[in-house]
Amino acid sequence: MDYKKIYKDCYLIRAFEKMVEKKFELGKMRGTTHGCIGQEINAVLVMENINKDTDYVTGTHRCHGQVLAYTHNPYKLACEMMGRADGFNCGMGGSQHIKTEKYITNGVTGGMAAVGTGMALSLKKRDDKGIVISFLGDGGFQEGYVYETFNIASSMSLPIVYVLENNHYAMSTPTSSYSSGTFENKVKALNIAYFQALSTDVDSLNDAISSAVAYTRNNRCPSFVHIDTFRLCGHSKSDDMAYIPENEKNDNIRNDPMLVLEKKINDDAFIEKIKDEINCSIEKAFDDADECKQIGITEYKNIISK
Repeated sequence: MDYKKIYKDCYLIRAFEKMVEKKFELGKMRGTTHGCIGQEINAVLVMENINKDTDYVTGTHRCHGQVLAYTHNPYKLACEMMGRADGFNCGMGGSQHIKTEKYITNGVTGGMAAVGTGMALSLKKRDDKGIVISFLGDGGFQEGYVYETFNIASSMSLPIVYVLENNHYAMSTPTSSYSSGTFENKVKALNIAYFQALSTDVDSLNDAISSAVAYTRNNRCPSFVHIDTFRLCGHSKSDDMAYIPENEKNDNIRNDPMLVLEKKINDDAFIEKIKDEINCSIEKAFDDADECKQIGITEYKNIISK
């Protein structure tokens, strides 16, 4: 694994998310947003293991890292979130509703797992050799239609990889307070291949993702990757994380996957250079987005009808 490339991609996401927080404080953005600080490595390693020419990806409401790992285009994402014309969807989708190439997401909790499964069914019917990768969270896992989706995917042998980012909190509620049993037992009960890794163990995480992708690609049936992870930011922009114990917060900070990567790279000069370059590029992306025009519904309809 190219640790330097992985680190660069992760830092792009983190710098972007930090700037999003700043822009909300300055009143440059409207609505809400859901950051993925601390979880960047998950999306980066998933995108490292897909074939963008053939594979489809569905995301979650916490999608900025997924979009950046897929596109490496902070300007278009900044435009989308600021309601500007150069955004992925002309600024009409905002923070949670984004479609670009073979990636799509919306804000429905767990909803894209069902959408992704429908896409996998389409691939099977067309005898298409691509697969679908579908992200979901531990909160979304509990939705009834998600269980139904898993059952359909298994019973119909659909080519989809479900990627669970288990950050152990559904908004502010600990997973242990509302979820009985284990994710592993629930998934295996439906005869879905199960893989698990910690986001802090980047090598094992990459192995788990690559194994799941290879399993689904070769066997044309579903697999499930359970990533134990954590976020170093609130559920959304107005969340101060008061529900997380201080010792847990401190442990998470010490185990930050970015620090794990820095130790593996062991090159302070490279790390500082990457940080400086990316910080400048993110600053420019948002400044340029601020200068981009906004468009109305009528103009948007004209664009998408062409």
